[in-house]
Amino acid sequence: MNPTRSRQAWAEQSTSLITPTPYHNEGNVPLERHEHHGTPDLSSKAAKQWISLPLRSWSIYLFIIVTISLIIAIIVLLIISLRDNGFATVGSALSAYGATWNLRLLWTAFPSLVFTCLGLHWGAIASAAADREPFVGLNRPDGGPAKETVLLDYRATIPLKKWWAAFRNRHWVVGSALLAALVFSVLSPLAAALFVATAALFDQETPIMFNSTFDQAAMNSSMDIRPVLDAVTATLIYGASDLPWTDHEHAFRPFYSAFEVAGEPPPVNATSLTARTVAHSAYLNCAVLEPGSGYEITVKSQSSSPDLVASLVMTSTDRGCPIRQEFTVADAQKVYFTTSAETSCSAEALYSRLVFTYGHFSASGPPFLSNVSVVSCAVGYRSTDGDLSVTVPSPGSGRSNPEGTKAAGGGGKWEILRFRPAGEPRDSREDAYGFWRIYEQNLFQSQAFTADTTWSTTDFGTVILYRALQRQGDGARSTDNTTVLRGNVLAESISDVFTSTYLTSMATVGLVPHDGGRLETATATLERELTRLFVVPWVAATIVTVLALILAVAVAALQHTRKHQTLLYEEPAGLLAYAGLLEGSELIEVARRARDSEEFDGKVVAAVLRNCHCNKPIRGGEGDVVRDRWKMSPTRGIKPRVIVVETANGNVADRVKSDCYVHSVVPGRPQDDPA
Repeated sequence: MNPTRSRQAWAEQSTSLITPTPYHNEGNVPLERHEHHGTPDLSSKAAKQWISLPLRSWSIYLFIIVTISLIIAIIVLLIISLRDNGFATVGSALSAYGATWNLRLLWTAFPSLVFTCLGLHWGAIASAAADREPFVGLNRPDGGPAKETVLLDYRATIPLKKWWAAFRNRHWVVGSALLAALVFSVLSPLAAALFVATAALFDQETPIMFNSTFDQAAMNSSMDIRPVLDAVTATLIYGASDLPWTDHEHAFRPFYSAFEVAGEPPPVNATSLTARTVAHSAYLNCAVLEPGSGYEITVKSQSSSPDLVASLVMTSTDRGCPIRQEFTVADAQKVYFTTSAETSCSAEALYSRLVFTYGHFSASGPPFLSNVSVVSCAVGYRSTDGDLSVTVPSPGSGRSNPEGTKAAGGGGKWEILRFRPAGEPRDSREDAYGFWRIYEQNLFQSQAFTADTTWSTTDFGTVILYRALQRQGDGARSTDNTTVLRGNVLAESISDVFTSTYLTSMATVGLVPHDGGRLETATATLERELTRLFVVPWVAATIVTVLALILAVAVAALQHTRKHQTLLYEEPAGLLAYAGLLEGSELIEVARRARDSEEFDGKVVAAVLRNCHCNKPIRGGEGDVVRDRWKMSPTRGIKPRVIVVETANGNVADRVKSDCYVHSVVPGRPQDDPA
C-alpha cells in the first residue's frame, strides 16, 4: 500500500472544516476545511455541556449556604457571649472508655476541622474554575490568545502564585477564587482560637439570716478591756489573723446563708456571698502639739530624798478643747508615756480628746523630761451601711449554728473580701447615749507592772509604744540608750491602736443576740465561678469579614460558570479525552512538527516556543503559535475541535504553503498531502 496515499485518505476521512469564516488578512482569503463524510450526522443528538462537579450550581449553593450559616452562627455566639458572660458552661475533662479527654480539643480542634473541610470544598471549586478557564477562552466568538487558551494550565503553577498568574491573565474571578483558597489555609488554624474557655462569675440571689446586732451600750464600765487589748496586740503587733467579721478598719454585723442554716453544703463553685450589712468603726484625728505655744509642762511639786521625784502638770488647748494631765516622774524610770481621756469638750470642739504625753526622765532640772512629745486626738465614731463580700466557708468548717449567740471562730469564719459603702458614714456617737464617755475612760483603767519594760504607762499605752517601735524601727537613741519615738510616729500608732481596739470591742462585746433568739431574714447575692466558653471578638470579626468576601467570590464564580460556557461534553480526564478534543486540530500538526524538528529535546511546548515556522527562528522569540488566537468550534453537532481562528502574520495562504500547521485548503487551490 502506498503510504502517502494512506495518509491522504486518513486526512480526508478525519480532517473536518469549520464553516468558512472571514479573516482580516492581506489576501482576505477565507480558511476552509473539507468536511468528513464518513461520520454519521450527530446534530440531532442531545448535547449537554459538561461542568465539573465542584462548579455545578448545587455545589456552589451548598458552599454559600454553609458559609452563611457559619457567619450567622459566629455572630449569634458572639452576641450571646458578650451578653451572657459566655455562651456555654464547660468542664475541664471528659472521661470515656477509661480515658480522660481534654475538652479543650472540642472548642479548638472542631472549629479548625470545620474550616478545613470548608476550605477543601472551596479549594475544589477554585481548582475546577482554574482548570475550566482555558476552555472558556476557547469558546469565545473570537477565541483567545495562546497564553490564555492552548498554552494555559494553572495546575503547572505553584499554589502561592496561581492567583497572581490568573490576575495577570485578567481572569479576575479565577484569581479571586484561588486567592480565597489560599486564605482558607490561614482561616483553619485561626479558627482554633475562635473560642476560649475562661472563668466567669455569675450571681444568684439566696436568703440569709441575722441573729445578732450591735449595741454600744454593752461596752460599759463592767467591760474588761484587757482581753480586747490582748487581741489587738496579737493582730496588730504580731500579725495574727483578724477576728471573724472584722478587717483592719471595721467590725461587721455577721450573717448566715440559708444553706448553712439548713446544714447543707454550699453550691458547687460558689466563691463569695455579698449582703447588705452595717459596719462600725472609730477614728482619731491626732495633732502633735508644739512646746510653748502648743502645750506647757510645769512642776507642781518635787522632792529629792531619797530619790528625785517630781509631780508635773501638762496643760494645753487643742482646737477649742482645754486639756490637762497630771503625772509623776522619778529617776527610777527612764521613759514615761502618760495617757488620759478628756470627755468634757464642747460639741464644737468634737466632744472629747485622748491625750498622750511622751518623754524621757531628765535630772538636769525642770520639767525633768527630755524628748517630749504631746499628742492630742479628737475621736470620731461611725456606722456605715454597705455591701460586704465574704468567702463561702467550706463544708464542715465548724461554724456554730445561727441559733447561737456568736459565729464560731477558727476554721469556720467567713473571710472578708471587700466592703463597698452604700452611702456616707453616719455619726454613731449617740447610738447608745453617753457610751463614749465610759468607753474612753475605760481604755486607760488597766495598768500592769512588768519588770523588763523600760517605760511607765497603761496597758493601752504599752500597745501604742510597741506599735510605734514597730513603725519607727530602732530610731534615734537617747543618752540612756532608750529609743526616742518621734511625735508623728506616736500619732500614727495611737490612731492604729484605737481603731483596732474599738472594732475588736464591737465584734466581741458590742455584738449581742436578738431577743429570744429571733432570726432576721434578708437576701444576699451568691457569686459562682464557672468555666465558660467565650467567642474571641477580634478572631470572630476577622473570620466573618473574610467569609463575607469569599461569599462574594462564590456568587461571582456561580455567575461566571453560568455565563461563560465551554464546548466540553465530557470531563477532559485522561489522554483519550484530550485526543478527542485535538483530533483534526492544527495543534496536532504543531506538535508533530515540533517533535520532528532536529532540535527536539522531548519538550514539545519549549520546542514550539523556540521554532514554529519549519524550524526557522521567529521574530520576537516566541513564534506565531503564541501570537495566534485560538478557539474551540464544533464542525457538526457535538464534535468540538480546537482550531486557529486568527493568524499572527495575517496571511493564511502563505502559512498553508509553509506547511507549518495542519494541512489546510484555500478555495481554488489543490489540497496538499499533510504528511
